[in-house]
Amino acid sequence: MARRQQLSEAQAADLFDPPTDQRELVRHYTLSNADLAAVRRCRGDDNRLGYALMLCYFRHPGRALRAGERPPLALLNFVADQVDVPPDVLGSSEAAERSRQRHSTECQERLGLRPFGTRAAAELAEALLPQAIENDRLATLSEVVMQTCRQRRIVVPSPSALERLCAELRHQARREVHRRLTHGLAADQRKRLDALLQRREDTGQSWLTWLRQMPQAAKPAAMLGLVARLEHVRAIGIEAGRGHVVHQARLSQLAREAARITVQHVAGYERQRRHATLVAIGLDLGANLTDQAIDLFDRMIGAMFRRAEGRHARAFQADARVINDKVRLYARVGKALIAARAGQQDAFGAITAVISWERFQTSVAEAEALARPEEFDAFERIGEYYAATRRWSPAFLEAFTFEGVPAVASLLRAIETLRQLHRGGSASLLKSAPTGFVRQRWAAYVLPGGIIDRRHYELCVLSELRDRLRAGDVWVSGSRQYRSFEERLISRQTLQDLRQAGTLPIAVESDFDRFIEERRVLLDTRLAAVNARAQEGLLPDVTIDRGVLKVVPIEKSTPPDAEALAERLYAMLPRIRITDLLAEVASWTLFPNCFTHLRTGEVAASTPALMAGLLADGLNLGLTRMAEGRTASPAWASSPGRPIGTSATRPMPWRCAAWSTSSSANPSRRSSAAAAHRPPTGNSSRPPASAATPAASMPITAIAPASRSTRISRTATRRSSPS
Repeated sequence: MARRQQLSEAQAADLFDPPTDQRELVRHYTLSNADLAAVRRCRGDDNRLGYALMLCYFRHPGRALRAGERPPLALLNFVADQVDVPPDVLGSSEAAERSRQRHSTECQERLGLRPFGTRAAAELAEALLPQAIENDRLATLSEVVMQTCRQRRIVVPSPSALERLCAELRHQARREVHRRLTHGLAADQRKRLDALLQRREDTGQSWLTWLRQMPQAAKPAAMLGLVARLEHVRAIGIEAGRGHVVHQARLSQLAREAARITVQHVAGYERQRRHATLVAIGLDLGANLTDQAIDLFDRMIGAMFRRAEGRHARAFQADARVINDKVRLYARVGKALIAARAGQQDAFGAITAVISWERFQTSVAEAEALARPEEFDAFERIGEYYAATRRWSPAFLEAFTFEGVPAVASLLRAIETLRQLHRGGSASLLKSAPTGFVRQRWAAYVLPGGIIDRRHYELCVLSELRDRLRAGDVWVSGSRQYRSFEERLISRQTLQDLRQAGTLPIAVESDFDRFIEERRVLLDTRLAAVNARAQEGLLPDVTIDRGVLKVVPIEKSTPPDAEALAERLYAMLPRIRITDLLAEVASWTLFPNCFTHLRTGEVAASTPALMAGLLADGLNLGLTRMAEGRTASPAWASSPGRPIGTSATRPMPWRCAAWSTSSSANPSRRSSAAAAHRPPTGNSSRPPASAATPAASMPITAIAPASRSTRISRTATRRSSPS
């Protein structure tokens, strides 16, 4: 059973500690006149300062000042200046503790706060269930809980209570997601879902494993295999609308979790969770198979054109010597004719002087045979690939539903015409087949003599379909990458509801007529102001002379001496190992804590192994080669010196992949960027890399020897994000 997620020290500090930034101090802790009047009613400077601090703590972060807790110096000085008392009067005696408790009660009554308890927890769980369904990560849920407590005037819970509430929210959210995905499933649908976990008779592998093994080669068999897998997924009968009952991020999370575990593990889930997971897998597989088939279609059409162009070029090269001989012959004949005209001699005699008349006639016939069409286009060879294309094109066109903008209506009708032609097995096209999509380059081949050529017609349809898919004019139902732009927007009903409620989340006027009129008035006003300043010659670095606008070029701001000095300084910086750099950055940004397990949410137990995986990914080395190139760290082997490639450490690639997911990258970058821009304090000191994560224990030094070290300043690295 997975352990409950826990907040790291840095996460707990961000949630429960008051901010120290000047802007945040002003925003949260500026006391009003009413606040100052309530503070002045307290007796003694220590009571006034303690009451003011308690009031500030309840406002943000929303908790009471704990017994013996010393506020940050910046907050203490900021509040003490407002209440006009020395900051060092805050006491810690028994009397001060009684005053603290009294201040806590009075401040809660003054702010109208409710204590956090069973009723408040149930209220928060009910209110935050929709957010938990979208994202159940502990860090995200914790922030949402804290914000909701402040909005509803509830004292924020303790860290342990917050973790328990988030764990309960996560459990309820997952149960609700499972319920929504399985609601209304028929008995035969459940049977077909469970059948995905059974083994195939011909190969012995499960159906789910077969569905996940998508062919990649640009061959007809690969396209037929993708279509067969897609038809198998569609035969389960999962409605496409079922994927809209939960947030797409949650649906993708379920599919990713299932992709990282075995089929036997999924089969061991309880009934509702198993069926919900299989529904998510089916919806994800349907979209992935569709996108994979469209991508393969694009590559196969491109390969067909490349082969035609290659054959066209090779055929021309094969005749190059003969063509050269003909060109040289006719050059001599041309010179003889020019000389005959200049000397007023017989032209036929000039030709026969170069070549006999019979040989000249034969040469002309040979030149006609060598001549290519006037366009010299590779499309003359494209028809040779019709038979290979027919092996997969009927199944491809039948498997997908294409929609598009009005401009491609002719192409969509042509696709439907080909579908009916393939279904009926007819060998000829109707004269009424749509041809409005045929471009000029195709016209000579598709409509020779005004009659439709079927081979080139089908190839032209496929070629135009590929181009329109690339342009976004045609979209595919059930696709994720080639879906309609309208599907990326909110529905018309939702838009109407938001407009009626006045909660449309945009920062501009929602009515277009009013919006464009406001912008027109603003533009006219700005243009008039610029025109007036231009007439008076007040525009900086800009002049208008005889209707010509002239802008002064921007001069280079960095002097050459400064650039030369920078180069000298960089040359003086010491070289360090990439492992030391990564360990040091981890020590003062704590970015490894952002990489949590995909399913359990736990932080990686072995930081060196996690960094090895990150470095392997960043260098495109791969986890397997990384593991083979270095002896194991204690995180992966039972004894020192045992190669990572041995059986004890083979799980390294998928273990690292379970933590280093794409969903963890953004929090890691934000953590590193926040640490890089955090202002240094007087008593802050960052420990050396060896104090946090010894580079010697990291299984990555095999690829970062001293000869490949990096010349970089440790101080300079703090100014940029390690990502």
